Amino acid sequence: MKDKLKKIKFLLLLIPLGIVIRFVDQKVTQDGFLSSNAMADHYLFITGLVIIVMVLLVAILYFDKQSNS
Repeated sequence: MKDKLKKIKFLLLLIPLGIVIRFVDQKVTQDGFLSSNAMADHYLFITGLVIIVMVLLVAILYFDKQSNS
């Protein structure tokens, strides 16, 4: 069971990532989130992207550390 989980752990990381990307894409394109040209919206968007990247890096480093142990 543990071997199967090791094989699909990156898939378990990609599913939430896909959901987050879909949400961000929908917010930007369909809802016109950045169409107002308000600086606060742009800062919020960039901050959100930075947080997402940081979370992904932490998750990847965690999975990498676990696979080396």
